Amino acid sequence: MKAWKMGIALMLMAVFSAACEGNSTTNGNANNANRTAIKNEPAAAAANTNAANTNANPIGALAAPGEGAALYEARNCHVCHGGDGKGNAQMKNIPNFTDAAWQRKTTDAEMINVIRNGKPPMPAYTKQLTDDQVKSVIAYIRSLAK
Repeated sequence: MKAWKMGIALMLMAVFSAACEGNSTTNGNANNANRTAIKNEPAAAAANTNAANTNANPIGALAAPGEGAALYEARNCHVCHGGDGKGNAQMKNIPNFTDAAWQRKTTDAEMINVIRNGKPPMPAYTKQLTDDQVKSVIAYIRSLAK
């Protein structure tokens, strides 16, 4: 019975890991559209401030959250972190992005590090996301605070 449970757990981890990685061939057109949208970002979006966390952002002003929402969906972040940002209840140690206390204690630099370098089971996105795209995802995560 233990072997059966371990097998199921390993299969679930593989599915979640694969979901987080996304598929560059099927998401290629969506990613190109996102890059175009980021390049055409209105000037007002560059002035977006981080009200939930006043820590210095090492990669500049945050972008518009809408662009980050599209990336969050396209890169399958919602599989582990939830479409609402509250996290997948079936997984351990997944942050609740809607929690104001988590938002206050987590710096933009910490989120940049995790997005770029990964944190098991989350893969690294250094090669898949530009600095502007990372900023957009963080802006979207910040917008989820309640």
